[in-house]
Amino acid sequence: MRIFFTSFLVFFICLNGVSQTITKPLLKVGGDCHNAIPLTISQSCKYGPTEPPKSPENRQEISAADKNSEMSFTQVNNTAWYLLNIKYDGELTFEIVPTDSTDDYDFLLYPFRDSTFCSGITSRTVRPVRSNMACNCRPMDKGATGLSTDAIQEYRKQGPGNPFSKSVQVEKGDKYMLVLNNVTQNGKGHTVYFHSIVNIEIKGTVLGADSLPLPAEILLAGTKGETVGQTTSDAKGNYTLNTAIERNIPYSLIISNDSSFIGTQTINTADIKSGSGFPNIKTILPKLQKGAKYPLGNINFYGNSVEFLPESYPSVQALTHLMKKNRNMSIQIEGHVNGGGADLDDRHVQNYFQELSEGRATMLRNCLINAGISGDRMTTIGYGATHMLFPNPMGEYQEKANRRVEIKVISINGE
Repeated sequence: MRIFFTSFLVFFICLNGVSQTITKPLLKVGGDCHNAIPLTISQSCKYGPTEPPKSPENRQEISAADKNSEMSFTQVNNTAWYLLNIKYDGELTFEIVPTDSTDDYDFLLYPFRDSTFCSGITSRTVRPVRSNMACNCRPMDKGATGLSTDAIQEYRKQGPGNPFSKSVQVEKGDKYMLVLNNVTQNGKGHTVYFHSIVNIEIKGTVLGADSLPLPAEILLAGTKGETVGQTTSDAKGNYTLNTAIERNIPYSLIISNDSSFIGTQTINTADIKSGSGFPNIKTILPKLQKGAKYPLGNINFYGNSVEFLPESYPSVQALTHLMKKNRNMSIQIEGHVNGGGADLDDRHVQNYFQELSEGRATMLRNCLINAGISGDRMTTIGYGATHMLFPNPMGEYQEKANRRVEIKVISINGE
């Protein structure tokens, strides 16, 4: 995120995941149409926290409407105007999150055509494509409102109801005017989180170790472990998964079969070449064998912690399912750490890494026990930093890969 200040405007650009820290504690808001803050949206990003929205600065373009209106605010209090310049094809979603969760924000979203837009607002000749005037009545939402791919309604009038309206299909070059209104007296500011959502098609083939087609369950999970999409492969091992994901965000593709070990793959739109989709994914699931060792590439940890990264949980669930299907299978869970850059000859460092790796193995064991797997079927061991995948890690990806657990099958049929 890069923010450039001029004397009157704040330019906001989400580009290549670059983030710069601004010196001002709170970002500006534009109090009327002519002072709208221009935001260029090229990927998932945020604007805020902001100063409190203001009463209209120079002119009040929006007139208050009756309480049954879905096309205008029922009262105009403190507004913030944003001109969105879209730089991708896909779906636009966002969350408006108030700094104070008791604040009640409403919003209108208009297509922006040309310089006559502001006068069109005043004359009511332009119509919003989305709105939401729902009251801040649901504690679970913490005052948030916006657009969501899960929502059904395009407009929402005043009163109880879903504070999220349906997402908008957008094309590169589109412009929209987003108008926020905080109806809470003496309210505070907000942060707007934008998500660039694209529709994707993932195709693949699942084979067994003998290269024969394999029926399998395919699950796509997000960065918080949530299921984004799922399907199964057919008799030829082929599958197609159509879903929507955020641009340039890693997702986990998890492939499982009752008689094979789990297969994992990272899915990221950043890997798609211009003008093409994801290449066909070929996955060979290794057969479960006594004495075999299997990596769990998607089960990783925060640095210096036994806590899983959120994207690890779908793989934990898949391992749980595998253990429940193979009730006589017992395993050894092996923990590892990232020791890149550390003095591995230092005894204190060695002891710390040993305890950390053992703790990670124990963490997975405890998760499986909590999911109903008998502790008698699992042993744990820590290897410290002695088995790093990348002894000299270059960047966060390789460091994360070192912070892992692996599974060794001790027995399959109780033998």
